[in-house]
Amino acid sequence: MGCDAAFRPRGFWYGPAAMSIDDVTVDSLEEENRDLRRRVAELERRLAAYEAASGPARAEAGERTDGTRGVGPAAVEHVDMLAAILDNAPLYIYAKDVEGRYLLFNRRCEEIAGRSFEEVAGKTDFELQPREAAEMYERPERQVIASGKPLQTEEEVPTAAGTLHVLTIKFPLVDAAGRVYGVCGISSDLTEQRRAEQENQRLQAEVVRMQEATLRALSTPLIPIARGVLVMPLIGDVDRRRAEQTLETLLAGVSARGARIAILDVTGVPSVAPEVADGLVRVARAVGLLGAQVVLTGIQPRLAQELVGMGDGLSGLVTRSTLESGIAYAMSAVRG
Repeated sequence: MGCDAAFRPRGFWYGPAAMSIDDVTVDSLEEENRDLRRRVAELERRLAAYEAASGPARAEAGERTDGTRGVGPAAVEHVDMLAAILDNAPLYIYAKDVEGRYLLFNRRCEEIAGRSFEEVAGKTDFELQPREAAEMYERPERQVIASGKPLQTEEEVPTAAGTLHVLTIKFPLVDAAGRVYGVCGISSDLTEQRRAEQENQRLQAEVVRMQEATLRALSTPLIPIARGVLVMPLIGDVDRRRAEQTLETLLAGVSARGARIAILDVTGVPSVAPEVADGLVRVARAVGLLGAQVVLTGIQPRLAQELVGMGDGLSGLVTRSTLESGIAYAMSAVRG
């Protein structure tokens, strides 16, 4: 294959050597010409972006970028490859010089900003964004330039489609002499991840709320055993919080069912603090205000001592030694 054939870019039309003039029409030639112009314009755009970003380092290395040396096929393919990588990466990639002027702006940046590279090239954020947003972007970039070290931040970026949560790494661009000539930023979109985390937190809170409601129902079960009679068996230690739950559940049950007698069985309660004994007496009084009566069954010796110490506070409270005797009392009362 000759040199001429070897360096022909693929996808272009090359006249009679490639196909006979009899095989084409004026319309097809014009279409080929328009397609060629589009390809050249895209290549020029990509080459300009690459040269703007790498110009200082290339100048230090002695390479001229004024067009006098020309650009060979290998260089064109290299630029094309880099442009394809930048434009198809699922990342926001951009670069600025030390004055904050844009040198590079990949396709993802164009999409989210609603601006093309040609519209932002050579401009600063202060020319493109509200001042508050521009200052937010500039601060970490100035820090990177001053320190010469990479910086990772998590930012909230306002856009027309809503706020984006992005994780950004900004690092200095350094020429062959070690001088910082700009900053490059690479941002990954965390928006969906943050939304998923928030939804997960909401679901966890809902699960916890349901678990607490279930535990409350299990710790203070209310069982209707006959018309006008309710039983609430308590098992395990009773602290102040559980005593409050008992009061709430019992009052709600008595009111909803129109109960005349509520049996509170404490056979399964091993120990009761003094303040809890007082809470049980308050339950009895509150239920009495609803026109019902509390029967306390299964009292252990320690609880009996606490209750005796309350003196007149026990008025209106019926006690029985066992749940069975308490139920017998309640059934007799409602029948009579």
